[in-house]
Amino acid sequence: MYEAFSSVQARLSYSQGYRAPQIFDEDLHTETSGARQVITVNDPGLKQETSNSIMASLDINRLIGNSSAGLLIEGFYTRLQDPFVNDIGLPDENGKVIYTRKNADGGAVVKGVNIELKVKPLSDFLVTSGFTVQSSRYDDAQEFDSREFFRTPSDYGYFNLDWDFVRDFCFSATGIYTGRMLVPYFGPMTDPDTGELRRSDPFLDLGGRISYNIKINGAILQFYTGMKNIFNSYQSDFDSGINRDPAYIYGPVSPRTVYIGIKIGNKLL
Repeated sequence: MYEAFSSVQARLSYSQGYRAPQIFDEDLHTETSGARQVITVNDPGLKQETSNSIMASLDINRLIGNSSAGLLIEGFYTRLQDPFVNDIGLPDENGKVIYTRKNADGGAVVKGVNIELKVKPLSDFLVTSGFTVQSSRYDDAQEFDSREFFRTPSDYGYFNLDWDFVRDFCFSATGIYTGRMLVPYFGPMTDPDTGELRRSDPFLDLGGRISYNIKINGAILQFYTGMKNIFNSYQSDFDSGINRDPAYIYGPVSPRTVYIGIKIGNKLL
């Protein structure tokens, strides 16, 4: 009869962080490929963004014989002081738009719950998964008269599976779920001066991979093949044309993709 082992750990932590009042590289190139010319500047009175975070977690692990399981439950609450927001100006006669980064009049709160599960019933099988539900809102309405953060889903999750089903063979599967989110749009399908706010569809990016290892004089030669985004869960409304909105991009990076490869290495690679 196997002996059972279990442990329970509870944690409570506080942290504080800062975001410097500067312009980041990603702000300089995201929207420069279309007819809409965007210039990002900092407000003269821009102050640092400060975050105060509290996290509480409960970590439960149980071992029975050769099988193990772990459950992690986390609750988090972050209060943002002087959060950064963009004040979008109107295009001039040349189509140039000024984005002024400033501090929001009020603060913002990001809060939610995260659950992670890890199960290893056999020595050759492992499953890990997690899911998060959160709320990200400003105290006062900002762009498009909305309090919600843009491009920030309110729910998202993942799972990973590894199974060494035959000697030297391994099957892996991954899944990433991204919930609905608000995405600004400034393309020709709306008034490009004012734009509109769209809500994206949810996405499930599922992938699979099979690999085979051959040992050669201490090294390992691996052959593998797989498919990314099996269901082709991909953005279907890309903007096009000379007046397109190049920043209107969201969801998984790649459509359905089949790949094969060879890799060689040792235990250190």
